[in-house]
Amino acid sequence: MENDVQQGGQGAPKRETGISLKVVMTWVGAATAILGLIGGLSGWFHTFTSHRAERAELRARIAVAQEQAKQGEYPAAVRSYRDILKSDPLYAPALDGQLDAAMLWVENFDVLVREGKDASDAAGPLLDEIMPVLDAGLARSKGSKAADVQAHLRWAHWLNWHIAEREFSPLAEKNLRAAVDLDKTNVYGNAMLGNWMLQNNRDFQEAIGHLNTAVATGKARPLVREMQVGGLLNDEKTGARAELVKAVNDMRKNGEAIEDDERYRLRSFCYSTSASNHAGLVESLSAVPEEDSWKTFLWLDDNHEDRMDPLAHDFLYANLLEVSGKRAEALEKFRALQQNPKAMQFSFKGQVDDAVKRLTRS
Repeated sequence: MENDVQQGGQGAPKRETGISLKVVMTWVGAATAILGLIGGLSGWFHTFTSHRAERAELRARIAVAQEQAKQGEYPAAVRSYRDILKSDPLYAPALDGQLDAAMLWVENFDVLVREGKDASDAAGPLLDEIMPVLDAGLARSKGSKAADVQAHLRWAHWLNWHIAEREFSPLAEKNLRAAVDLDKTNVYGNAMLGNWMLQNNRDFQEAIGHLNTAVATGKARPLVREMQVGGLLNDEKTGARAELVKAVNDMRKNGEAIEDDERYRLRSFCYSTSASNHAGLVESLSAVPEEDSWKTFLWLDDNHEDRMDPLAHDFLYANLLEVSGKRAEALEKFRALQQNPKAMQFSFKGQVDDAVKRLTRS
């Protein structure tokens, strides 16, 4: 019995030792797993933190590029976006921002040339920066956005021919027409195509139709007016002055801004008192209703430094009365001018005499 008890006493500690080893091993395994989890979480947290830092830096760089574009520094903006895309070529905000900046650059393209240098030499490298951005943007754009890009790409080709003198193909017109085909009311395609047609003596009425379509969209109004007014100004084609006065009258009514030097050029072109411009003057004065016609002239003449002489105003108003069918009132105005010695010193003296004869006979 004693022997049995002694053996039992020796066996009990062995069983206790085995359980302790299992527990220890379990603890070791759990500790290892916990350490592994901690290590994994630490690595994930480090990656997450690094990713957040990178995105924060990208957003800051995007903000710089956006501000450059806002300030009209379009070349700098395009280049800032390009630097961002070097580290992340598929970063959508940078791709979209660069495309928008490139389109604005095209709309406001100009070249500073030192004395003795050729503008074409300076324009070429700049257009080489713009065109790849537009090409890439067109490839990933759809719908109306694709039409917008297509139109700007066309204008870049026009600049490449008109300023850089490096292109002699019909690609510019094809791109613009493609933009209009893609979106019939696309503001950029219609405005740019209309302007291009006027500058290249294409169908006048079609050009006016495209410009009117662009105006009707209500979008990109400063650019549309630049294309519309710029294309018609100094165009001696019959109907050009009438369309120009209609556009300017619309601008006046809508409260659209116009620079003083632009007012002067428009007034000089549409309301010249020279005898050689009589037909053009009649066209300008009769383009819109009488009341609007006079208000629009006064709006263009609202420049204290370059305002026309009051007697020239009287001459223009007499002509307006005549084209409006108020012949008796017109005759009275012309006779008053004819009897004014100062008025007879103006270049329109002969026209006043002719008007009195014309209106007296009838």
